[in-house]
Amino acid sequence: MMLPLFVAVIYKEYNSVVAFTIACAISFGLGIITTSILGRSSSTEALRYTDSYFIVSFAWIMSSVLAAIPFVIQGSIPNVIDAFFEMCSGFSTTGATILTNVEALPKSMLLWRSETQWLGGMGIVVLMVALVPNLGVKAQNVASAETPGPTVTKLTSRFSDTARSLYIAYVILTVILIVLLLLGGMNMFDAVAHSFSTMATGGFGIYNDSIAHFHSYYITWVITIFMIIAGTNFNLFFTMLGGKIKTALADEELRLYAGILAISTTLITISLLFQGGYKNTFKAVTDAAFQVATMISTTGYATTDFNLWPAFCKMVLILVMFTGAMSSSTAGGIKIIRVLSVFKMFKREVRVRLHDNIIDDVKYNGTKISGEVMMYMLSFVITFLMTLGIGTMLVSLRSNADLVTDFTAVLSCISNVGPGLAQVGPIENFHFYSDFSTFVLALIMIIGRLELSTFLIMFSRYYWNRHRV
Repeated sequence: MMLPLFVAVIYKEYNSVVAFTIACAISFGLGIITTSILGRSSSTEALRYTDSYFIVSFAWIMSSVLAAIPFVIQGSIPNVIDAFFEMCSGFSTTGATILTNVEALPKSMLLWRSETQWLGGMGIVVLMVALVPNLGVKAQNVASAETPGPTVTKLTSRFSDTARSLYIAYVILTVILIVLLLLGGMNMFDAVAHSFSTMATGGFGIYNDSIAHFHSYYITWVITIFMIIAGTNFNLFFTMLGGKIKTALADEELRLYAGILAISTTLITISLLFQGGYKNTFKAVTDAAFQVATMISTTGYATTDFNLWPAFCKMVLILVMFTGAMSSSTAGGIKIIRVLSVFKMFKREVRVRLHDNIIDDVKYNGTKISGEVMMYMLSFVITFLMTLGIGTMLVSLRSNADLVTDFTAVLSCISNVGPGLAQVGPIENFHFYSDFSTFVLALIMIIGRLELSTFLIMFSRYYWNRHRV
């Protein structure tokens, strides 16, 4: 919070200076107390792999609580539940908001919203691992509980070095994006805020009309390209830097990701030209590419109100909301690697049923996927759908909205997208929900960001059994 505090001083936002100073003091005090307690504890080395679920979940919830303090004190979001929702949306990189007029917020508060997304994009705990490698518990075990994707890949012998390498790449790409946006006519504040949200695939805007505010094809296409980059598996960048460009480009998940982007953009473009009333082909391609990129990468920016598009276009966007982008990226959703694996499992079952004696292994990039991994991926998809259904039921308990609104609101939150359809569309927000529904949606965003099991597993009575391994 020192960065927005510094910005508050520059812009003479004295209420914000007080708010961030108090919030920093509270955070620092809790840090000192926690460090003191852990310093006297002799059980740190005995932390088990399963303890990482609690460590990560607690870290994300507490981070959201602490991050909400400045908004409550400053008065930008006086309702505690709403402030908690906004920060859960920030750290989970969802981009959903309860604010009806973001332009009324002080500069420091706008930057803090964007910064929370940038921190949450690569991961709060991964950042901690990168900065403080000696945690007393295997760093990879802790990080795997928050990293998006089925597995966590070590690029170096020590995971703390891997975490630092990933953050360096993250910072470099963010700086490149800032420079490109500056070249497009953005001022420094706008460029930094939008770069934070874009690289995190978060989508928090600082203008009510999002990216449409700039009326620039250049800015639209730069952000489109970087949303696609942010939705790409970061490990592939290191593969390319290592000279294995062909290996990276041959990755099955990357190819499917590119295919979905191309096909979805083409289908929506055709629909907009023939059904959506678009006369300018380039604008149709631009709007289609941007909205597909922002939905599949789960960023949530908008250049137009796709609520007014033909039903076919909205159906395509809902489908890419489900899939999300690649594993080990900053995007949310089910992840393309899981969709690909489940499809291969289905294909294998069809072949086995047609040919009794055939031996047909499910492979990814030429390597056999173990039965354990396949079951995990299948269970994730099932858990995702169950959470979506239960979440929709809980939200609708205290909601006066229609089913499409509630369903897409929950889908948007669990996939960490931001906008949905109907009353939570791209030019709308979540302000009308009751405190109960808002709190449920806030937790769903954290659940979705932590890959479901990390958070949900703690609701099992077996997890709290002190005799568990």
